Amino acid sequence: MSSEPVILLEEVLVERGNFRLEIPKLQIRPGERVGIIAPSGQGKSTLLMVLAGLISPTRGHVAVNGVNPAVEPAEWRARNLAWMGAELELPTDLRVHEQVCLAAHLMKQPTPAPDNINAVLSSVGLAGYEQRTMDSLSTGQQQRVALARLLLHPSSLRLADEPTASLDKGWSNTCTNLLLAQPDPITVCFASHDPTLIGRADRTITPEGSAL
Repeated sequence: MSSEPVILLEEVLVERGNFRLEIPKLQIRPGERVGIIAPSGQGKSTLLMVLAGLISPTRGHVAVNGVNPAVEPAEWRARNLAWMGAELELPTDLRVHEQVCLAAHLMKQPTPAPDNINAVLSSVGLAGYEQRTMDSLSTGQQQRVALARLLLHPSSLRLADEPTASLDKGWSNTCTNLLLAQPDPITVCFASHDPTLIGRADRTITPEGSAL
């Protein structure tokens, strides 16, 4: 692995309403699979959103691939970060095939090759679902659509918030393998309560956010 971190946080403070989160230092190197674990409300999602540039810290240094993602335009984040939020963020007017091609559309890049799309949808149990709408899918199926979109994103950095939360044990195992069993240049940082997923991380970190 490279000695240069993909993610570097130094003396970061986030204050949102009556919530406070401090991260004195965090480094994540290329190819690492890092789990963020903590009780609900302690800052897992907040930390991920800082890494994704969706929240600007109150103070401190944040660098993702050498730049502060919060000051970059949305196009930069669409290109450089494969993001899977806890709310899944699946536009209701898009069908499954359109959902998994959304990142390419936002980046103004060619859509993934049909064979790649078919292979990824098949791997998450959604072969034949290409024209299905979101309201025709279960919550677990929607989560697998979001995971397929993440897997098809060309970025080498994947950020995922509770990516297996709505899956049964069998699909949790399968999707854990898909998310983490990637070539070393792929870096994955995820927040989770799922012991299957957490157990596969190279290491875990625990934010300790608290009420002011």
